[in-house]
Order: sequence, then structure tokens, then C-alpha cells
Amino acid sequence: MLYKRDSLWGALDLIDGIVDDVEINVVNEFAKRYSEVKQDLQEWNKDPLEKLDPILHYKLQYFGLSQKCYSDDYVPSPLEQQKCKEIRSLEYSLRSSENKFLQQLNVAIQSLSAQEFLQYCQDQPELKELTLKKDLTRMQYTLYTPNGDKLTDPQQIAHFIQSDDSKNELLYRASNQIIFADVITKLTSFDGLVRPQLSAGTFVNDSSLILDLSCDEPHLRAECFLNVSIPDGHDDRLSLAGALIEVCLCPARQEFSAKVLYLGPCHDLSDQQVKDAAKSMAELASM
Repeated sequence: MLYKRDSLWGALDLIDGIVDDVEINVVNEFAKRYSEVKQDLQEWNKDPLEKLDPILHYKLQYFGLSQKCYSDDYVPSPLEQQKCKEIRSLEYSLRSSENKFLQQLNVAIQSLSAQEFLQYCQDQPELKELTLKKDLTRMQYTLYTPNGDKLTDPQQIAHFIQSDDSKNELLYRASNQIIFADVITKLTSFDGLVRPQLSAGTFVNDSSLILDLSCDEPHLRAECFLNVSIPDGHDDRLSLAGALIEVCLCPARQEFSAKVLYLGPCHDLSDQQVKDAAKSMAELASM
């Protein structure tokens, strides 16, 4: 049994320490101390446990170490504990009010290469068919003609593109969801938005594209909402994060840029959801 002062303040000290040192042994120590403190306070029946418990539980939650994760019925493996910690760590970054993670992602996508992307479009003439046959109806599409006319009807846009023999061929090939591919690649890394160690996947929805041929330097601007998901442990996917992304391309200026305009979690993940997802990731890693 711990002394009252040591157990209470020792646990509170560990709250601060866990943010800087989240190795498995430290996390286990914190979980053990949390149980001891709670037991002590219950026996003393003097301190308002309901005031202390939410503080400890909140810190534990972001590292996947609530009481549910350490029940007597199931003890997670070290790898599962690590995955719980990684999920909560990403969730914590998404909820940070300082926008450091958003800034980090925007730095990562600054290195897009216009030359490489335009060369890819040059080498893939079939991309124009992707624009005409799929993405004109899959995306919210707007085209401004050289005369300044605004077209939004997919059939009218398709007719204009097919009859246009100008120098805008590369823009037509780029005017589909391929425009987002390099950005998603840049956002995929160990500490990025799409994390392979979490078996993360993505899909794009609510995408729009404006193709402006009315100016001296024709260009396009596209936006999409990127959804990031992880395995939920039940043969399905669990939505984890969403990002609003803008991409601009101007062949005449050799400019290809992107920006994450918005970033946030999809919803609060329960302890059970995190535990199930972590277990699924651990099973995938062992295959």
C-alpha cells in the first residue's frame, strides 16, 4: 500500500511524464499506478474520486490504456499496446488546437514536382478518357471556355473537350482524380496523415474541379475531401480523420501546388474501438 501523498502526487507526476516518454514500460507503470491510486482513494473515502478520475482517465485514453484495455478478461500483447498508443497519438495530433500537425503536412506537400506530373500526363494519353468517361460525372465539374462561357453540364463539357484541338491537352488529361495522387503519396508516411503502420487507407469524396481556359495561362484548381480509415477489427473500416485538400496546376508556369485547408478527426473513438483496431493491426502484422 502506498502512502497517500506519494500515491496521489506520484500518479500526477506520471501524467506529465507520459507525454514525453511513452515507451511500453512507462505506460505499464502508469496503468499500474493508476489502479493503486484509485484503490487507495476508495479505501480512504476522503478525497473526491470523481474529480481525480476523469483527469487520469483522459490521459490514459489517448494512449489506449483505459481500464477496459487492462481488464482481467483480456490482456493485450505488447504489439497491441503499441498500436493503441499510435492510434491515440494520431488522434491527439488531429485534435491539437495549435495546428502543428496541419503545418507539418503542408510542409510535406510543398515538394510536388510540376515537371514530373506533366511528364506523367504526357506519357499517359488514356487519362483524357478517364476525364471524359468517369470523372466528369463523378466530380463537381466547371469549365470556363476561352470565350468566358461557363459550362457545368457533363455532356456539354465532354463535347467541348472532344472538339478542342488547342494546346490544352495536358490539362484535360490532368482534370480528373489523378490530380490528387501525388498529394496523397506525400501525406503517406510513418508520421504523416496516412500511416502505413496503422494499415491506413484512403478514399476521396465530395471532389470538385474548375478548369479555366479563359485566361492567358489556362489552369485548373481541384478540391477534395480525403477520408482516412483504419481496420476496425470486424472486417470493416473505421473512419479516423478527414482532410480538405486543394490542388492547383498551371502548365504554362510549370506550377503544381497543394494545400491542406482543413484537418480533423471524424469522431471520438471509444476505448473498445481502439482496442479492436489495435488487435486487428497486430494480427495483420503477424501474417
